[in-house]
Amino acid sequence: MKPYILLMLALLGAQLSLAQNNRSKAEVFIQIEDQGNFTVYLDDEFVGSANGRFRFYDVYNTRPTLSILQGNKRIFSTKIDLQLDQRLILNYSLRRGLQFYKELSIYKDRQYALNDFDDYSNNFNTGIVPPTKPRPTENSKAFNDLSILIKKESFDDDKIKLIQAYVAYNDLSTIQVAILLKSIINDDKKLSLAKSLTPAISDIQNYYTLKESFTFISTKDNFINFLNSRPKPRAEQGSSLAADFEQLKSAVKREAFDDDKTKLIQAAFQNKSLSTGHMDVLLRLYTFEDKALICAKWAYRYVNDQQNYFTLKDVFKYKTNQDALLDFISKR
Repeated sequence: MKPYILLMLALLGAQLSLAQNNRSKAEVFIQIEDQGNFTVYLDDEFVGSANGRFRFYDVYNTRPTLSILQGNKRIFSTKIDLQLDQRLILNYSLRRGLQFYKELSIYKDRQYALNDFDDYSNNFNTGIVPPTKPRPTENSKAFNDLSILIKKESFDDDKIKLIQAYVAYNDLSTIQVAILLKSIINDDKKLSLAKSLTPAISDIQNYYTLKESFTFISTKDNFINFLNSRPKPRAEQGSSLAADFEQLKSAVKREAFDDDKTKLIQAAFQNKSLSTGHMDVLLRLYTFEDKALICAKWAYRYVNDQQNYFTLKDVFKYKTNQDALLDFISKR
């Protein structure tokens, strides 16, 4: 009898162990954008990180408490809702708080399918097994609510107050700002608003395109001059404009005067770096070579492949301009 009981206990233990291993679970990954000493808690489990990325595996509670500490001070705490067999990826910053980034299925074809943070591993990132479509962000709903409230306001100042209250806790894209500026009648107030929104823009590399949102040439010039004089944040330096280059090229092509082309290019360089190949295309849009040469000299310090800059010699037809560019490069 005793051996039988021991056998039954052993089988029961094995079944419980198997059940535990087969339980559905979730994962929670968090990226903190700010610099500092942060610790993240998910219920009673905590994780530290040197690179701002915090990973929680094997999460069984579908409504855990997420807490963030800076040093010994708790700066954020909330309940989050999880879907089993899903990895929830969140972003946090002191300014914007907690934001949804992405949700991915942990398993594909009964195999673990994810990389070490925010995408599928190579074997599963294919057209045969497509990634899960992220759910809409709260920001889009909040922006729609903002647009509805603005339509109810009659005066520019009241509309601007609403927008400024919104950006205290939300970011905006350049396209969203363009929509908001259409609701403002006075060009000077448009300009003031566009300038004040700069810190809240999620795609600052495209912000120069708002030039077309203004009615008067003087306001357009004022806006571009503001972007050109704006300090370049460290986080923006060295990143590539490749994805937005066609948009820049089209904007430069629309300008009738070479000086205005240069201002647009300078505004783009304030937020992203270009390559020599990009400059080759842009300089060929100029009417006068001496204006193109001025732009080429200005842009040299910002390109990400200065070793190739000498090839821009072929952009110029006149030998005096070719020599001037090469002399300029040799003295750097």
